[in-house]
Order: sequence, then structure tokens, then C-alpha cells
Amino acid sequence: MKDESNRFNRENQPVLILKSKPVGVKEKEREGVFVNGFICQNCGLHFNLFSWKANRHRSDNTYCPECGNKGSFIHYRKVLSTKRVRDDNSNDEIFRNVPLEGSQLMPDSIVIPKQNDSY
Repeated sequence: MKDESNRFNRENQPVLILKSKPVGVKEKEREGVFVNGFICQNCGLHFNLFSWKANRHRSDNTYCPECGNKGSFIHYRKVLSTKRVRDDNSNDEIFRNVPLEGSQLMPDSIVIPKQNDSY
């Protein structure tokens, strides 16, 4: 049943996983794949932010998604990949980790159609 639900979820994503290209960071600006872990010192929430830029997310420019607090975090970072170009075969790419396996697309999602699919 688990495998069946995952297949259903993957097939019904608004953007095909391998067609989901970076929007905010151009490929020439990519530095690798990084996951930043934060622990909010106000409410205690643990959360991760993925990025293609090593220093994009820091304690001083991050907001807690739970309580809205800014700047009071314990911050960790892990380098998943140092490749400056996307590797569709790597398990370390962001699109392999988000959405997590078994996730359901939420009804409050806003899907913006792309004007141009060529990069």
C-alpha cells in the first residue's frame, strides 16, 4: 500500500520532479546543494532549509515558520553536494528530498505556470 500511495503522489505532482528547475538561483550561480538545520530558540521548532547557495540562509536572515521569530536559532549546515551543475541521477539534489516520500500535495498550494520551460 505504501508503494502504491507514493506512486500516486509522484504522478500527481503539479510539476514533474525531473522538470522542476531552479527558479531563484541561476545555474551559473549555483554553489552546490546545502541543507541548513535550525532550532528556534523561541518556540523550539526544528526545521530544515535547502539551498543551492552556501550562505544564503543564516540565523540573522531566517524566520521561524512556526512562531515568526527572527534571528534566534541554533544553526547547522550540511553539504549534500559540491556539484555546481544539477545532477539528475544524484540522490543529493533538492528535488530528491522535497517533497518527502509519501507527502501529500496540500490544497493551499499555489502553482504558477511557467512562461518558458527552456533554461
